[in-house]
Amino acid sequence: MLTMKSLPKPLAAVLLTMLLTILTAVFSASAIADERAFPAEAKRAVLTVTKLGDLLIDGKLRATTPATRVFNEDGFILTSSSMDSVKAPILYTETEFGEIARVWLLNAEEAIKYKVKK
Repeated sequence: MLTMKSLPKPLAAVLLTMLLTILTAVFSASAIADERAFPAEAKRAVLTVTKLGDLLIDGKLRATTPATRVFNEDGFILTSSSMDSVKAPILYTETEFGEIARVWLLNAEEAIKYKVKK
């Protein structure tokens, strides 16, 4: 069985350096990924999800499509069943027919940064 002690010292040093480099890259990439980019045409609103999974944007029932995507604060896609009774600040985009295309749930910092324009 190979252990670090059984490896030649130069090889062990190279492997350790590679491991530390990989770990640094992984943690640096996750820190950089914190800033999300939103399309310029995204609109600010408040999303309410009913118990039936309907999307109410600023209190109005909005049509969705099978391609509608809802992203949580970490950028992961949510299903309508996982959003039971959600009420949250969002940015959203619409299709050319006025249907909801994409929705991003905003974290506290993003909600402050992207305030509702009146």
